[in-house]
Amino acid sequence: MSEKSSSTTSQWAARAEAVMPGKNSNVRRGAQGAPLFFDRAEGARYWDLEGKDYIDYVAGMGPAIWGHSNKEYLDTVKSQLEKVFSLGSTVAQQVLEVELAEKIVQHVPCAEWVRLGISGSEAVQLALRVARAYSSRPYVLRFENHYHGWIDNVHGGRAPASIETFPHPLQSETDTGGLAPGVRDQSLMIRWNDTDALEAVLDRYADQIAVVLMEAVMLNYGCCPPRPGYLEAARKLCDKYDVLLCFDEVFTGFRLGLGGAQAEFGVTPDLAVFAKAMAGGLPLSAVAGNAEILEVLRSDEVLVGGTFNSFPLAVAAAVTNIEMLARNDGAFYRRIDDRQRQLIDGIREVGRQHGHAVFLQGPRGVFHLNFLDKETAYTPADLACADWAKLVRFNELLLRERILIGGGSRFVITDGLTQEDIDETLRRIDKAMRDL
Repeated sequence: MSEKSSSTTSQWAARAEAVMPGKNSNVRRGAQGAPLFFDRAEGARYWDLEGKDYIDYVAGMGPAIWGHSNKEYLDTVKSQLEKVFSLGSTVAQQVLEVELAEKIVQHVPCAEWVRLGISGSEAVQLALRVARAYSSRPYVLRFENHYHGWIDNVHGGRAPASIETFPHPLQSETDTGGLAPGVRDQSLMIRWNDTDALEAVLDRYADQIAVVLMEAVMLNYGCCPPRPGYLEAARKLCDKYDVLLCFDEVFTGFRLGLGGAQAEFGVTPDLAVFAKAMAGGLPLSAVAGNAEILEVLRSDEVLVGGTFNSFPLAVAAAVTNIEMLARNDGAFYRRIDDRQRQLIDGIREVGRQHGHAVFLQGPRGVFHLNFLDKETAYTPADLACADWAKLVRFNELLLRERILIGGGSRFVITDGLTQEDIDETLRRIDKAMRDL
C-alpha cells in the first residue's frame, strides 16, 4: 500500500499546513471548508483518499475540456513523452509548433501570426507589450471585473466615477497586497458593456491608449454576455480612434468554438490571447493577431522569454486537441450544447420544485448559477439583487453533495461528462435544494 493511500486526508492536511502557506497553490484558498486531496480521476469524476467520488465541473479551472481520461488525448501525450519532452525554444523548433500555429491561423479570425507561450497571464503581458511597442502609446484600457491574470498591472481595481482626469483604477476591496507602487497608473479602467462610456474615454484619451483589452464574455463575473451590438461598437470605435482591440480568450478560446468568441460573435480583434482549453489540459498559451502588429516580435523590437514556451508535450496535445474538436464538423460542440442544456433545464426545474428562483446563464461550455428572478444579466449591477447569502449556502451544500464547481459559481462542461453523471448531478442538486 502506498503512503498516500494509507494516510488520511486529515494527516495530509496537517503535513501540508507544516510546509505550505495555503491549502492550494492557486490565487485563493478556495470555498471548501475542509481540505480535499484527490487520488485519481476518470471521465468527469475525482476520487478522494477515502474513495468518495466528486463530480467535476471545474475542469482544472477550464483546461480539461475532454475530462480526465480521453484515450486519444492521453495517448498523444504518452507518445510525445517518448519522443521529445523538453526543447530549448531559443535553439531549435519542433515541427508540431508550426502545425499548431497553422491550425490556429486556420480557425481563429484574427490570427495571421501566432506566438506560443506557457500561461494565460504571460500571454496577456506579451500582448500588452506588443501593443505598446507597435503604437508607441503607454496605456491599456481595461474593464472593471474582467480578469486578465494575476500580474500586478492587470490585477483587480475598480473604475472611477469620472473620466475628467485619467481614469486609473482605484483600489478595490478584493485587491491583493504587495502590488508595485504606481502600478495602477499603467492602465485606465471603465465599466464594460457601456458603449457611451467607451466612446467618451476614447474620445478624450485615445492618443495615449495603446490597446483596449477585454473579455468578449465577462466570464469572471456572472458569465455576463455582451449587450447586442456592444462588441461591434467597440470594434468600430477602436478603428475610429486608431486604437488596437485585444480579446482575452484565455477562457473562451476553443471552448465556445474553434474560432473562439470572436468567431461566435462575428467581431475580429487585432490581437487575442489563448490558453486553458487550447491544449486540452496541459499548460500552453498563445498570442495571435495581425502580422503587421506582430512584426515587432519578428524584428526583435519586442523581446519575450520563457523556459517552457512551446513546451513539446503541450504543443503535441494542442495539435491533437484541435483535430479532435474539429472532427465530424465540430460534433464535440454539439455534445457540449446538449449536456449544458440538460443541466440548465434540470437545475432550473429542481429549483422550481423547491421554490427557488434559479438564475443560470453562460455561453457554450460554462454557465453561472445564482438566485434571482431575471432573464439576463449584462453587468454586475444586474446581479446586485441576487440572494448572495443563499448562493454561499448552496455552494456549501453542493460540496457536501460532492459536486465541484469553479470560482464565481461557474459550472464548466466537459466531454467527460456522461448521461449518468448528469442524472446523478441533478439528484445531488435536488438534495442540496431541499436543504437550502
